[in-house]
Parts: sequence; structure tokens; C-alpha cells
Amino acid sequence: MSCQAKICGLTRPADAAFCAQAGAWAVGFIFHPASPRQVSPAEAAGCETGPARRVGVFIQQSPAEILEIMSQARLHLAQLHGGQDQKFCRAVGPERVIKVFWPQRFTTPGDLAEELNRYEGQARFFLLDAGASGGGHGRPLDFDFLRSLTPPRPWLLAGGLTPALAAQARALRLPGLWGFDFNSGLERSPGIKDHNLVSEALAALQTGRDDI
Repeated sequence: MSCQAKICGLTRPADAAFCAQAGAWAVGFIFHPASPRQVSPAEAAGCETGPARRVGVFIQQSPAEILEIMSQARLHLAQLHGGQDQKFCRAVGPERVIKVFWPQRFTTPGDLAEELNRYEGQARFFLLDAGASGGGHGRPLDFDFLRSLTPPRPWLLAGGLTPALAAQARALRLPGLWGFDFNSGLERSPGIKDHNLVSEALAALQTGRDDI
């Protein structure tokens, strides 16, 4: 079974176009001033991405600010990476939300599943990332921790993913795993994607274009 690929942290039109043309399901733009991969709404809007879904990563903005940036940058989805609650998700629009969770905050997979269940109906996708908050840690999650997880929504795996790590995780057939969120593992430097690594990652996943 193929898995989808989201390639995040794009800063250059050429990289965004390449990722989309190579078969990425989604491309991501970061709207957080502290990130070395931050772009403006105008810069994101100037990146042509064909049929790929366009995702914005948000940490500190209000729902109104997010919706405005989504309009300006021509985004389809908002990745909420700041611990936003259910009310926040509803204000943005659950059908537009990728809600981020950090498994390392939880003692057992059951504890994580309980938290995910609280957000059922509040997001279109879940995303599980490394670390205990934020993102861009450049290290992978413990895949074994996720083997007994049964999430209520399709989810994406993030956290220092390289083509090899993604292939390893995909082979485990983790329950509910729908896609992979790549960032630093496909870069030559922050915000500058390595096209060879992008191609390797997409080949490893045999990415299709099935949507939900």
C-alpha cells in the first residue's frame, strides 16, 4: 500500500514546484518567525505547486490570522503546531486542520490514544511529531511506541525523516499511518531541499494521489 508524502519547510519556488511535480501529496510553508524556514504569505503565494495540497504551519497566530494567511497564501490546510485546543480547531475549520501531537509527552500508547480521541471530529488529519513541543527537532520518534496505537483519524508521521527512516516506518504498517511529513531530512541546508533526496523519499513510499 502506498503512503502519501508532505514536504515541509519550503522557501524557494523551484523546490516547491519540483516537489509537486515529483508526486508529493502536499507541500508545506512555515509561518513562524523563529523558524529559519519562515516565509511570508506573499512568498508562499508565489510558489506554484500544481495539484499538491498547500499547507501552512502555524504556532502562535489566532484563528482569524490563520484564515487570513490561508487566503493570502492560497492554502488548503492549516497545520496547528502550537498545542491549540478543540475550540481553536473549530474556529479554523476542522476540515482544514492537521492537528499536531507529541507522543513523547505520554507514558503509554493508551494515554496518547485517549488524547487523540478527544480531537476526533476536530481535525481532518493528525500528525505525530518528535520532541515534546514545537518542531524541527531533526530526530525520529520511537516507532515501537506507535505499534499498538489505534488513532481515530488518518495520521502523518514526522520527526527527522530521511528516505531510509520513512521506508523503515512504512514497513512496520503502523495502524492508521497515512503519510509522512518530511522536512530537514531532505535538505542541503535549512529551507533548501535536496532534489535527489526528495526523489528518493517519494520512490520509497510509492506515493500516489489518493485523497481524503
